[in-house]
Amino acid sequence: MLITIREKASGVIGWTVAGVIILVFAVWGIGSYFEGVSEIIVATADKIEINQQTYQQAMSDRRRRLVQMMGRNVDAELFSSTAFKRQVVEELIDTTLQNETLHASGFRISDAQLAALIQNTAVFHTDGQFDPDRYELLVQNAGMTIQGYESYQRQQGVVDQLVRGLEQSAIVSGNSIDKAWKLLDQRRIASYTTLEFDNFLDDIQVSEAAIEKEYQSNLDRYFEPASIQVDYLKLSVEDLGAKLYVDEADILRMYEDNPDRYRQPGSRSVSHILLSVSPDAADTQIDQVRQSASEIVTRARGGESFASLAEVNSDDKGSAKRGGELGVIRPGTMVKPFEDAVFAMVEGEISEPVRTQYGFHVIRLDRITESTVQSLDRVRSEIEAEVRRLRAEEQFNELAEILGSTVFEQPDSLEPAADHLGVKVIRSEWFTQDAGTGIAEFQGVRDAAFGNEVLIDGLNSELIEIDQDNLVAVRKVDYRARRQLDLDEARPELEKKLRAVEASDRMEKAGEDLVARLKSGADWDELLTAHKLARVRLPEATETLLEPLEQAVARVVYAALVPLSGQIIYGGERISPARYAIYRLERVEFGDPANASKEDRLGVENVLLSRWGGEIVIGWRQGLRQVAKVQIHEELL
Repeated sequence: MLITIREKASGVIGWTVAGVIILVFAVWGIGSYFEGVSEIIVATADKIEINQQTYQQAMSDRRRRLVQMMGRNVDAELFSSTAFKRQVVEELIDTTLQNETLHASGFRISDAQLAALIQNTAVFHTDGQFDPDRYELLVQNAGMTIQGYESYQRQQGVVDQLVRGLEQSAIVSGNSIDKAWKLLDQRRIASYTTLEFDNFLDDIQVSEAAIEKEYQSNLDRYFEPASIQVDYLKLSVEDLGAKLYVDEADILRMYEDNPDRYRQPGSRSVSHILLSVSPDAADTQIDQVRQSASEIVTRARGGESFASLAEVNSDDKGSAKRGGELGVIRPGTMVKPFEDAVFAMVEGEISEPVRTQYGFHVIRLDRITESTVQSLDRVRSEIEAEVRRLRAEEQFNELAEILGSTVFEQPDSLEPAADHLGVKVIRSEWFTQDAGTGIAEFQGVRDAAFGNEVLIDGLNSELIEIDQDNLVAVRKVDYRARRQLDLDEARPELEKKLRAVEASDRMEKAGEDLVARLKSGADWDELLTAHKLARVRLPEATETLLEPLEQAVARVVYAALVPLSGQIIYGGERISPARYAIYRLERVEFGDPANASKEDRLGVENVLLSRWGGEIVIGWRQGLRQVAKVQIHEELL
């Protein structure tokens, strides 16, 4: 209605209509205009209501996370499926019940605790310090607002309080730690081979009857999704900066005004020997470890090889193999007591024992590199880029206001805004709501293009913030509605799918047959040779399982039963849609608790406590759900 008034009303008639509207609002209040518009509730749990806006936001968050994890491998139909919608609302109910119960029980995260949690998150650090700009950028890139992220962290912090409380009330016996260590430090001696999906495709022929049956049985799967083509304007800090001229005087001024920024910090190359001791160990034990560290200091200063002492005595096994070498240490990279000691030493010096939360360190300072100021010529390009960016950001902020107001005030065209900005209107490729290229790679652009304002009303979109450096406005050029593919159009996809199903079945059957033959006594090497299959040794140490294939096979092998003495176990399993693994498990070597250090045992204890606490929380959440009166309005999902 308002659009029609704007387009057709003029003169006395137009002002009369506007006057009536103003009078209505003045007498009855603008709130009365919305009376009768009730909030849509999609689910209730006891007296807690979950509205449609909250549900839609949860849907968007879940959809974004799946796309980030799986990229284009996500089936777009999943997001509109009943199962997906139901999963989202069920999780939302559980989380809501949990948060309400914790809040009612007095669990809280203060502003100071929340700030400390965020500021101590390493991913938000630059050069070892919390970086507010990086924090905002990363949160926005994840598709969240600062307020939304902090609300989530506050809720999660409250849950962590509960888990910690449960963990602190638990006791883990030494016997439990021993059993866990045996499993965690076990080695499985095994070999494997794989059957590849592609090797079963060659001779598969799909009948016309099978194609027609698949097509008629699953018509909804074979369609061309709705697509749109848009014109758009893009305001970019990078594009603005590319057009700017940076004067030499500006570069010199930036260099002279910020000398510390162009200083190359000094560094130290050090080696150390670590004697571990828990922070909460008994005083007698701490004194014993300190005395042992002092004896090593005396031996090292007396001329014994520091590398040999480290290799034999250091509990830092990684550096011990390198004679204690830690490499280059810069300010802010080590714990403070260690760093303070290093930067107070002279080259070649061996320190007295230095206490940190890890134990006592004997440190040798191998080399000192003093700090230097980089020359202007060396950093000229860096400064020029920074000045260019600063000026571009100023222009960006000014032009963003112009762009926003122009696309809103003149919603029937992007040309006026383009003229103001001095940029060109660009035409996109065709894209769908779930995928696109170029500017349509961004979910926000696709959502705006398929929104009512652009798609139905044919108006300019609001400004879309791709990230903090790029703004976009779009308007519809053309639209293609979702269309059912006929049989001939769908045939290539149908054939591909049916061939894949048949090849997958053949691969799995071949794998099962080979495993059955091995279990019946067939020789491993002879069978693999006869079928031209490669025999691969699975790495024994789990920390050396670096390749995705090895990791997938290891998950299967480590889930297999432990063979009896002298027995060999054969097995097989599909480890991906395109690969079937067959393994030969020869024996299992369990970890020896006697070889576990105090830190290892403490780590296992913490894992067991965390797992116990997590299981209690899961049971607690399930209990909340069981006693809650839950109603889901599926027709509104």
